[in-house]
Amino acid sequence: MKSIASAPGKVILVGEHFVVEGKPAIAMAVNLRARVSVETIDNSSDIIIRSKELKIEETFSSKHINEKSPLYPVYVAASLARQHISLEKGLDIIITSELPPAAGMGSSAAVAVATAAAVIALRKKVDRNIVSKIAYEAEKIVHGKPSGIDNTISTYGGAILYIKEKGFTRINLNLKNVALVLADTGMPRSTGKMVARVRKLKARYSSVLDPIYKSAEILAYEVAKALEMGDVKTVGELMNINHGLLSAIGVSTIELEHLVYAARNAGALGAKLTGAGGGGLIVALCYKKDLLNIENALSGYSKKVYIANISRRGVIIEHKHMHSMNGVE
Repeated sequence: MKSIASAPGKVILVGEHFVVEGKPAIAMAVNLRARVSVETIDNSSDIIIRSKELKIEETFSSKHINEKSPLYPVYVAASLARQHISLEKGLDIIITSELPPAAGMGSSAAVAVATAAAVIALRKKVDRNIVSKIAYEAEKIVHGKPSGIDNTISTYGGAILYIKEKGFTRINLNLKNVALVLADTGMPRSTGKMVARVRKLKARYSSVLDPIYKSAEILAYEVAKALEMGDVKTVGELMNINHGLLSAIGVSTIELEHLVYAARNAGALGAKLTGAGGGGLIVALCYKKDLLNIENALSGYSKKVYIANISRRGVIIEHKHMHSMNGVE
């Protein structure tokens, strides 16, 4: 038995860091995907995982489970999914991904979501709620206390407004003729460290920062409204303001600023850092006719520039080879 599933990465359009304190964030699925192929192995209960991008292979058996392996979270997703379908056989798993790792685009969640879906599809109809829950367990290993945004958006696709205590609300996108451009500073950063730094600053100057957090909250709701109305100019302007709020809490860098201003000067509707900051990526919202200009401008500062369309589709089963054909619920 064999199945292949793919799941999209994401960008946080607005609200990163503020989401930690219970404010809303808006995340969007992008058409850069992680793809996972799963094949059953007879006469074995081992789970063999190979990542083409990381160029590593690991075998997890009942006698040997390497929890330090970068592939351990994938093993957890595969193992939980295998339990869910009561499968005793071993699994041969191959991962390929268009998503840059550790760049704030949810690559680990996309791999976990695609893994869970591909394993479940071997025997059952895929229930997205279960896929998302399994991926969240894998995300705990990667991020400690994940917000739940990444596995949710990768499972369901489209755009969501997410609040930590309340979960997510779907946003009905009404966007035409626009795309996202992402540019990588090439500076590695640790989400955990950046979040801790911001928390310390907030504890020290809470009376100063509380109004900034309130502004970020109002801004996220305004962006949600503008997305549903197709008012891309407002979305762009609010992205710029959100970048200013993120600069105010200390997570921008000179490299991020170069990219943000290069994108804006080349015609982006809005540009801001995305994710934890301190490095990583910027996201720019652009009319499709301006994409080439913006891509060229960013290439001067960044070795890796990605053009991404917004993906309305979440996890999908791409291939299934067995007696009966099931889909995704």
